[in-house]
Amino acid sequence: MKLIAVPTLFPVIKRMSALSKALIGALLLTVSGTTAANTAAERWFEIELIVFSPARSVELKEQFDNEVKPIRLSNSFDLVTAKYQPDIKPLLNALTQCEGTEAAQSPLLPAALRNWQQWQPAFYPLLCQSETQPPAWQRTALFPEQLLNTQLPMPDSLPVMLAGKSDLHQPGPYLAPKSAFGLTELATKISRQPNQNLLLHTVWRQAPVTEKRAIPSRWFGGSNFSELVDYWGRDRNQDATDDAAAAAEALFQNEQQDDLFSAIDSLLDQLNAAGKLEALQRHDQQLPQISDSLSNLPDDIWQLDGLFKLHLDHYLFINTDFNLRRSNPDGSIQSINVKQSRRVISGELHYLDHPYLGMIIQIRRFQPPEPEAEPEAEPETSSTTNAVAPLSAPGNTQQ
Repeated sequence: MKLIAVPTLFPVIKRMSALSKALIGALLLTVSGTTAANTAAERWFEIELIVFSPARSVELKEQFDNEVKPIRLSNSFDLVTAKYQPDIKPLLNALTQCEGTEAAQSPLLPAALRNWQQWQPAFYPLLCQSETQPPAWQRTALFPEQLLNTQLPMPDSLPVMLAGKSDLHQPGPYLAPKSAFGLTELATKISRQPNQNLLLHTVWRQAPVTEKRAIPSRWFGGSNFSELVDYWGRDRNQDATDDAAAAAEALFQNEQQDDLFSAIDSLLDQLNAAGKLEALQRHDQQLPQISDSLSNLPDDIWQLDGLFKLHLDHYLFINTDFNLRRSNPDGSIQSINVKQSRRVISGELHYLDHPYLGMIIQIRRFQPPEPEAEPEAEPETSSTTNAVAPLSAPGNTQQ
């Protein structure tokens, strides 16, 4: 019988497995290196902002329009709200539903049983959900979800210093910790001035982009006037049938609705006439932006509220748009709009002057920490290579 020698496949398979692992490891290192290079290519900056205003006793000769200029929040990121209104929905969902007290108040039960709350600890109402639900006839879902109010109320006033809790670097804009504050001594001197009211002192980090891609950040602080006036400065305790205020608000709403419908009609006409997006790009300056036509006004009325935009186009530029509210002697609230733009240089101290609102800004370069390098994958060494001895060559035969 003739035996033909067949080379074993086991060494080949093991060598292919080691080669595959080496290729995968090299690919992972390439991807991680590319990600690290992109992160390093971003230019990060640290922005320190101090906002202050003269006290009410300081009267100036300048006269400003009392008309409220709305600042829209449709396209902005907010680092303040999460600080004072954290998400408590997971906490509420973990609580059980409070038992109803209708049966306990039944006159058929003994007085001791009707007073069952006396057996519970004082903090018992905090350990269950007690949210009023709409009646069943007002719900359309077969299995409706339980409605919970997960929004915490804002305080009457906010602290001046706004800082983050951790120095851990994040991919998006984030608040810097207290250790990053470099103008604390200057802010203290301003607060000690008899005629100056310090409203906000914060530091945040972000990587600026071009003006077209830049998204402004929203900042607010000072006193909360939500219980006194609405966004338009109308007294909440005043009769709601005030003709002038109602007419002004109705006119504003009608204008916004007309602008929205006009924008939609214009877009539809462009699509029906040309059917190409290039036509929209040629007339984008004439068509109002739909996002800007929506209301998107803040829920709370703050003493200071507005937007700060940082963008990088060969140089650093800042655009600010803030509303400052001041109490008048007659009890009314005056709203002053302050809108400024300036080219700035990193590392320098910049002062935006206004009779009623001052801003001190310093933008510093920030070097994010380099990501930890992953250990290289070592190629697998096999001690069983050529463990199976090859048989004799095909030319060697045995009888």
